Amino acid sequence: MARKKPQLFLICDSEGFTWIPQLTIEWKIKYLFCSDAKMKKCFVDTFGLYDTETNTHDNVLKFIEKQNLDNVNLLFIAMSTSKLHELIMEYVINQKKFFFIFSSNLPTMNMEKLNKLKMSIKNFNMDSDIIYDVKEEFKKTNKQFYWNIFNALTSQRVFYNLKNTLKELGGEIYAVQIESTFMPFLTENEDIENKLFYKTVLIISLIEFLFCKPKSVSAKCYSVKGQNVTVKSIAGSALFDSLNCYFNISDNSSNKIFEVKVFGDNGSVEVSYNAEHNCFQLLRCLNHYEYPSLFVESAHESALNELKYFVDEKLYTNKYLNTYTNAVHTALCLWKSNGENIPLESKKPDGCTAPHECAATDAEIMVEAVKDFSITA
Repeated sequence: MARKKPQLFLICDSEGFTWIPQLTIEWKIKYLFCSDAKMKKCFVDTFGLYDTETNTHDNVLKFIEKQNLDNVNLLFIAMSTSKLHELIMEYVINQKKFFFIFSSNLPTMNMEKLNKLKMSIKNFNMDSDIIYDVKEEFKKTNKQFYWNIFNALTSQRVFYNLKNTLKELGGEIYAVQIESTFMPFLTENEDIENKLFYKTVLIISLIEFLFCKPKSVSAKCYSVKGQNVTVKSIAGSALFDSLNCYFNISDNSSNKIFEVKVFGDNGSVEVSYNAEHNCFQLLRCLNHYEYPSLFVESAHESALNELKYFVDEKLYTNKYLNTYTNAVHTALCLWKSNGENIPLESKKPDGCTAPHECAATDAEIMVEAVKDFSITA
């Protein structure tokens, strides 16, 4: 005898194409609302939803109101962030229409409205009111999902897969690097005054989801001003007992970069955003290579000694020396700037005529500068 599937109420737009194939494995879609008639028909024909009751009008609240929801276990909203999404969430929470809700994206990006929705949920009486969470057995049978109604980032299935993959990295995870110049699948909204702060909230939520709550988090904000745009960034680290998680988050950048890299005893795993295909991709690498000289605490002293070698041996015409002196100069400027914008052009010392003399003098000046300048973490 076939097992009777639990029933759900699905409200969706084009995101239904992503979610319906997964949902129908364990669930029966009792009701389906889609405002686009052609798309709705496509859902029914493609996925065989002929026993599903669908809407005949565009009023989603009336469609919810008229249904018998006694045996419907879950409201599943597969919609992009929009005013309609926000309206649906406010209605079902205030009317207490469903025991359990899952939203594939944030209903709104307005921080005040999000907080209001969260408070409405927290204020429910656990004995008499409906609790909006997903059933424990539902979590167990659908491990491909991480259910979080208010975090569009960790709602992406790839991060649940990433968490499971971490077990393959061995007994110790020793480094995590997160780089984000934008948030995939989030709609920019002018209601968010501090977008960098909002993105940081999502990244910290992701870190806590993957590795539990850190012992401490430290960070520094800075900005880089270009000719036509100012890029704001925050660089920091989350400290655990035996792990440092480094993150760098930027806003207003023209580059679309999102990468999470985790390094362990048995290689590494990476989740990155593929702009060409507009999707996340997970890469598992079984081999990792170590270059200790790049990570030792005295790395700047090694750089100084190597530079001094070129000075002492008078290898001024070596192209490598020019590259090296430029790099050291730039690094010194950045360390001394403390986050402020400063020019990086190197002035030629007075009295230099031949190129090799300038190179030698440049190098000697920087050797002395590094000696006098203490580089601290």
